[in-house]
Amino acid sequence: MQIEEHTGTFTLAIPRHCTGTEVKTVAAEIARLYGQAVPAMLVLDFSVTELIDSNGIGTLVSVAKEAHARQVPLRLRNLNETLTQLFNQTGLDRIFTIERGEKIITATVNFFEPAYDVKLQITPEPVGEVEIFHLSGVMSHPVGSSIFKQRLLLSLSRSKKVLLDLEELSFIDSLSISALLRMNNLLTTTGGSMGICGAAFIVSDLLETLNIGTIIPLYSSREEALSSLVSQDG
Repeated sequence: MQIEEHTGTFTLAIPRHCTGTEVKTVAAEIARLYGQAVPAMLVLDFSVTELIDSNGIGTLVSVAKEAHARQVPLRLRNLNETLTQLFNQTGLDRIFTIERGEKIITATVNFFEPAYDVKLQITPEPVGEVEIFHLSGVMSHPVGSSIFKQRLLLSLSRSKKVLLDLEELSFIDSLSISALLRMNNLLTTTGGSMGICGAAFIVSDLLETLNIGTIIPLYSSREEALSSLVSQDG
């Protein structure tokens, strides 16, 4: 895998299948680049890419986070119609600056800026092939939902299976539930899965009222949820 350079812009061709070991190769090449140069811009070219899975999405978000930390502008180029639709439906088009022909669609969400007045606490716990997120406090839009999406997307480079433990979550607003649904859609579209367990009181009533269980499986216990997620092929 080669990185081409032209007047300070480094372009990396993303493989046909942005999954598994191919994703690790992409990350390794970018890390190698940073060890040799400071790009004026980094471009990821998807001209031949047909498929991207949850791990690929997670790696892209990790690459974006590192580029932001290094103050290197990042662009995605030549996404096909299927990938464009995926990005649009899941809100990823708001996180990345995307080139479409001569048109440049700039990211509208400053995804990696530090958030203040955060009332949501998220504690990750890897259990085998499942990443458990223990949510506590209050999840409200836009800060809470943004933090949630950031943490989940970054975790996808490690695991495609996500369990949200809401036992200590005291409140969630409707726009944050929309964020849950979007992330679930992203996971199921890219070969992953999501479950929710432990919701109680106000949160449980809201999830049931909105019939969230018909979209994201709701489990009464952590053990039941883990058993179900592990048994899925994903």
